[in-house]
Amino acid sequence: IGGYKIMKQIEHDEMIKVVKSQEVKRIIENNLKERHKEALEEGDIIQSYQIDYNSIFHSPMGGIMFKIYINHDKDLYVFFTINKDMNSGKLVNDGGGNSQKFRMLIEGKNK
Repeated sequence: IGGYKIMKQIEHDEMIKVVKSQEVKRIIENNLKERHKEALEEGDIIQSYQIDYNSIFHSPMGGIMFKIYINHDKDLYVFFTINKDMNSGKLVNDGGGNSQKFRMLIEGKNK
């Protein structure tokens, strides 16, 4: 049982390392800019994001799932599933979703 827990901890530590990578940072920021053109620019409604490292887990379909919070608001969040592209070996955004409050924010209904 102890060996199993150690292996799970090692696997989780590796997932955290991947999520902290520059490659994942680029995926997150590109995704936010696709959702709202001027995201992360001064004066935009999306000013910042924080990765919730406690939300990281291995997806049953493969890949790593995690959540980010927008503008330090736990009700404004986006889910990501990061996977490795079979052809290039690069990390890619393989799906996700967002909170209703986030959707309303980017649709302009939260002003």
